[in-house]
Amino acid sequence: MGHGIGEVFAIYGNYVTLYDIYPEALKKATINVIDSLEKLKQKGKVDNIDEVMKRINTTLNIADISDSDLVIEAVPENLELKSMILLQASTIVREDCVLASNTSSLPVSELSRYVRRPERFLGLHFFNPPVLMRLVEVVKGNETSEKIFNQGIEIAKSIGKIPIPVRKDVIGFVVNRILFRVFTSACSLLGKYTVEEIDSSAKYLLGFPMGIFELLDYTGIDTNYLISLEVKKRGFNYTCPALEELYKKGNLGSKSDKGFYDWRSGRPKI
Repeated sequence: MGHGIGEVFAIYGNYVTLYDIYPEALKKATINVIDSLEKLKQKGKVDNIDEVMKRINTTLNIADISDSDLVIEAVPENLELKSMILLQASTIVREDCVLASNTSSLPVSELSRYVRRPERFLGLHFFNPPVLMRLVEVVKGNETSEKIFNQGIEIAKSIGKIPIPVRKDVIGFVVNRILFRVFTSACSLLGKYTVEEIDSSAKYLLGFPMGIFELLDYTGIDTNYLISLEVKKRGFNYTCPALEELYKKGNLGSKSDKGFYDWRSGRPKI
């Protein structure tokens, strides 16, 4: 997700530094960005791939982000991991830096406990894939200043996104709050109906662009399972036994070629 967010900012003329502790992750991120840009060029949405890539640097040294105007944390939905990264980042960035989290479910107010200047911290929740999805949820935590909240809205607009201002910092914000109920309802139908039957109903009767289980596969079984654990800890009922079963088997969706669907031949035909 992080490389996709970086790609969007670079397309709009911003210089970007992608940080990770694993060299292979950065290598894969670069490959994914190039592949994405090539597809955009074929559609006439990007003119010069090389110019965009010149604005993207990668680093294994977190100190290289210290002079950034904006830092967006985009690690998996795990409080311990996010809190560690946010604490490290907030310790080294400039005092005027805007620090954000791409969290899709954890309350921004809870994460703000781990940053040095919580008034300059907010949620910027992009949707996958960031280069195609227009919406960005801009989330105001309890300590986020009005100035930074408004700045977050303008940041989203500056990269061609449609901001959803979220002033009430609830679990799942707006979009995922709705999706959690969609997912749990769909999961409750498994056994009575097949994955394909449920997804066909979602696409052709409800008008969803993707099937519900197709979306879970696409965004990652691991990502969605970790989200379910975090929101359940906070009192939100998000239960899907099939999701847990796939996660424990290592069937993580499209990224591993198997989840609710078999992805070895590409996107499932529903």
